[in-house]
Amino acid sequence: MVDPQRRRRTQAERSAETRGRLVGAAIEALIECGYSGTTTLAVCGRAGVSHGSLLHHYGTRDRLLRAVLEEVYARLRTRVVQGLEALPEGDARIDALVDLMWSVFSAPEFKAVVELWLAAANEPELGLEVGEAATLFDAEIEPTASRLFPEVAAELPDFGAHVSLLFQTMQGMGLVHATLGRAKPVGGEHGDTLALLKRWLRRSF
Repeated sequence: MVDPQRRRRTQAERSAETRGRLVGAAIEALIECGYSGTTTLAVCGRAGVSHGSLLHHYGTRDRLLRAVLEEVYARLRTRVVQGLEALPEGDARIDALVDLMWSVFSAPEFKAVVELWLAAANEPELGLEVGEAATLFDAEIEPTASRLFPEVAAELPDFGAHVSLLFQTMQGMGLVHATLGRAKPVGGEHGDTLALLKRWLRRSF
């Protein structure tokens, strides 16, 4: 018997759920099968929706993949912000910061980002979608860091360059981890580089 008190979902809510399923399925496919294995048919099969539904909501595969990149960036951004807000005070703060950043950029979701970066290098239309999403993500990095570290941002003249260098280094290490180092224990990978980053930030901050 149907519960008479149960509210019927709106069309907008059903559409949002379908888009979420498609994006989630595409992320899983990129992580598990790579870009070449993330076909529209494979995504639809994982999501349990029709190919027509995918075309209705996204129009093209490239637009779906842009939505994927935006969702993964949102997840990574949330993890960074929540982690930064929970960092300990005192001498352990810098080490915890570097460990947090590495946990984010060595996470499985970042492989989806790497797959799209590499594919975009050879596909101009996808490159436009990926480039715009990446630019929006990058533009939020320094303002977020300034908000969370206001005293350092005010006192360090080249604070933005420090933040950019940290993120670019982490993204490069994440790329290597996603493509070449996934079989290695994360804790033992890039150990010397992580230690160097911690020493550099302690001197700078």
